[in-house]
Amino acid sequence: MKLKSIVAALAGVLLAAPALAQQHLDTVIISGDKLRRAEIDSNASIGIRTGRQIENAGNETIEDVVSQMANVSTAAGLALRGIPLTGATGGSGQTVTITIDGVPQGGFAQDIDYMSAWDMERVEVLRGPQSTNQGRNSLAGAVVIRSRLPSDKTDFAARAAMGSDGLRRIALAGGGALSENVAALRISAEKRHSDGEIHNTTRRDRNWAREDGHNVRARLRLTPWGDNYQALFSLSEEQFEKGDRQVEAVTRDPRERIALANESSRARNRSRNGALEQTLRAFGADFTLLTTWANSRFDRDGDYDMTELNQGTHGGIYSNRQLTQEIRANFDTALGQGKLKGVLGAYYSHERTGADKGYRVPLSYVLDMIGQCPSVAACEAMFSADFIERRNDESGKVRSRAVFGEADYGVGALTLTAGLRYDAEKQERTIGTVTSGTTPMARQVFQKLIAAGAFGPDGVQHLASDAGVWLPKFGARYALSPEWVAGLTVQRGYRTGGVDYSYQRGANAYGPEYTKNYDLSLKGALPQRTFVSANLYRIDWSDQQVNMARNSIDNFIVNAGRSRLMGLELEARRAMTRELEVFGALGFSHTEFLDFKSPQGDFTGNEFARSPRRTQSAGFNWTPGRLLANLHLAYEAKGFSNADNLTSNQSHLLLGGKLAYSFANGLTAFASGSNLLDRDYIIYNHLNSVPGRHSVIMGHGRKLAFGLEGKI
Repeated sequence: MKLKSIVAALAGVLLAAPALAQQHLDTVIISGDKLRRAEIDSNASIGIRTGRQIENAGNETIEDVVSQMANVSTAAGLALRGIPLTGATGGSGQTVTITIDGVPQGGFAQDIDYMSAWDMERVEVLRGPQSTNQGRNSLAGAVVIRSRLPSDKTDFAARAAMGSDGLRRIALAGGGALSENVAALRISAEKRHSDGEIHNTTRRDRNWAREDGHNVRARLRLTPWGDNYQALFSLSEEQFEKGDRQVEAVTRDPRERIALANESSRARNRSRNGALEQTLRAFGADFTLLTTWANSRFDRDGDYDMTELNQGTHGGIYSNRQLTQEIRANFDTALGQGKLKGVLGAYYSHERTGADKGYRVPLSYVLDMIGQCPSVAACEAMFSADFIERRNDESGKVRSRAVFGEADYGVGALTLTAGLRYDAEKQERTIGTVTSGTTPMARQVFQKLIAAGAFGPDGVQHLASDAGVWLPKFGARYALSPEWVAGLTVQRGYRTGGVDYSYQRGANAYGPEYTKNYDLSLKGALPQRTFVSANLYRIDWSDQQVNMARNSIDNFIVNAGRSRLMGLELEARRAMTRELEVFGALGFSHTEFLDFKSPQGDFTGNEFARSPRRTQSAGFNWTPGRLLANLHLAYEAKGFSNADNLTSNQSHLLLGGKLAYSFANGLTAFASGSNLLDRDYIIYNHLNSVPGRHSVIMGHGRKLAFGLEGKI
């Protein structure tokens, strides 16, 4: 049965089937909304998963969690509403803000594929721009992750599991009161390992894509003066190491999952976060002072061509450090004939980035890339032993300052919304390059190419930019009944500009890009504990950051593109009985370049890369007595690999679930799995290496896990 039939059937169940439970659904306050709206009172398109739902589904990573939500694509990297995390056409800023316990994640710390979902309180995905709410780099939306809060009630949980591909996971969590009603502490930790599913026959390594990681988190809540003041300290470390998942796709069937790289290829990331969130109730308002600190380091080494040929290597060390400070005041008061609810705040961020990157590639490859070879074979024969080595040493600073405010004013059934944010940003970046060759011939030829203007000269370049942007937001919602609310929101989104580097043309700066966003929403609670949320949207994207690269070693961003996006999101959940909960989601997204001309072609009229037109999911959670049964399906349509729309990543239907039985002593035995149908599908297609060869990245195959967990 196709998933659309399953979703249609679930929708019928949600709307028509009788239910035994008669209570209304609990009110859900959106933690990612600084105005603290309830879910039904927000025009935003939001996907939410609670800690209970995450645990019942057997989700191990944040990617597992958000892949069940409408218009959230995860197969080829995170994308919201068809907008990839790294942008549709180039640029260095992100399009999605990802925060963990209030700390914004930067650089490679945003990899949700390796971000643990253990001991989480809630995960929210806010689709659509959060620029007025979150500021820079939230043009497509935000992912807000909250771990479990400390409480006075003492509890302890442990989990151990083993499974396919050498899977091993062990996790602990627990806490309680240090001083009743004054201080509470919670600590959680997880360690994980997998041998991976790729065999490198060249290096005779059957664990080529092995993965190792751990995360540790501690949270301390202080309430020395009761409910009027709270201080919440959060510290965490997340670390992973992974192998390269590219597999050969020309000389081997990619379904064999065979890698042929002759050089080592590994990546390692360590992220450390800290936050102090203080809340104070005074003068009829709630004041919040949030200070966060984040430090991540990512390093990698790899085979440049990912084949058995000696065609070069690459590597690098990347660092990202960020300090943020935010103060805001929430108020709720009567005004005239209506009710005014608002938030005012100020924000400061200081981010430092660094990178030390190195490449070693054949001289013949470089000459062919810039059109200086009569034939590939001739160049390879002439320069078979000559390699070019180039190193980039980069550092950057970004200072952001913002003031913001948003308010709802309600009179009767009508509520009007107005919001405004001013973001000012200063960027400084220094890029230094050093080029050499492994032979006198390589050095001589490359110096001639620099002299001829084919490549930028070595040396140090300093660039800076200073920009400010106003971000208005207007909206209205109308209560059609006590249980149904319709809304309209118009707002501006933006992604920051930056500075990038081209090996051929040197460094260049580019400006921000902007979107105008229109959202129609309808949300309501049906009888028998049913909640339905629907959003219809249109996005007009201007001053789009476009990579005007002439080839793969050129990188030159300019503000020269326009696009339009339209789509629909529908999410529903229903408690059929006290034991049975069903849920479903449906997303449609259409992206189109209205103006995208580059040296590699005119892509006007094409769709964004890695932007599936449709996502769907459906599932149930059944808890009769001591038994737990969860089953969920997720479908993601195909998406193009690149802006030229010539090759596609494959559509796929994934089945996952969890079966568990709890014994009287608090011990639970469980079995969980993902991709239970063992579907083979490509998530990154046609990754070019050497002429006539390319590699792909396959989605994960079937994964099974068996284990025990206990709670006290």
